[in-house]
Amino acid sequence: MLGTRILVALVGIPLLLGAAYLGGWWFLLLVILLAFTGLVEFYHLAACLKLKPLVPAGITGGLMFVLLAYLNKGMVAWLGAGLTVGMLLLFLALFPRLAAADVAMTFLGSWYVGGLMAYLPLLRLLPGGTGALILTFLLTWANDTGAYFCGRIFGRRHPWPKLSPGKTWAGAIGGLLVTVGVAKVLGPLLLPALNSWQLAGLAILTAIAAQAGDLIESGFKRQAGVKDSGWLLPGHGGILDRFDSLLLVAPVVYYYLVFFLPKME
Repeated sequence: MLGTRILVALVGIPLLLGAAYLGGWWFLLLVILLAFTGLVEFYHLAACLKLKPLVPAGITGGLMFVLLAYLNKGMVAWLGAGLTVGMLLLFLALFPRLAAADVAMTFLGSWYVGGLMAYLPLLRLLPGGTGALILTFLLTWANDTGAYFCGRIFGRRHPWPKLSPGKTWAGAIGGLLVTVGVAKVLGPLLLPALNSWQLAGLAILTAIAAQAGDLIESGFKRQAGVKDSGWLLPGHGGILDRFDSLLLVAPVVYYYLVFFLPKME
């Protein structure tokens, strides 16, 4: 299993970093492909929960978040409002055949997968965005790797046994320390506009967001009664299994840079 995970990572990591470096439509198309697959997986989880989301509407809304965020160089508030109104009107038109829970799950999928993944191309569009995006990937992977190995070696206490039995305090602390270490070493090269303290703050927030994102998807899977969200990545599961941490990390890093470093170049 570990060998398969490493093999997939050796193929996938250069692909992601290469697309991030190229930016533009190359990276946008990759994100759209990831978002589409993630949305399909999410609505499969919803079906396992005996819900009946409006899958075509949810996928369309999620992909529109990615595309319009890129074209407008920022999240467009009217799309969220329009999607909400549209879903509510469908609920009204199809009542009582369409349950409120199905409408809510449809909208949640669009936001959770498409809306959060839209922050990846937005990071690339920031000044210094190439370094910001690559560092975002590296910090997320550093946390996941540190948590995995530290948890396996030192893990004894399991703070969330019902949510994610494999998670340990040792893994959480190890992921945080490795993330801070990577930020200290590679941060000055990729984001020279940030000082040492700002990089440390970014690393801490990234580690917290990454671990929260992982736990959130674990909760979805546990309630749905499945081990993995999909099968696309051997040894990793599906796209949501591999990108669950990044879904929360991307907006955290984006707003950290936008609000705290508005003059970053």
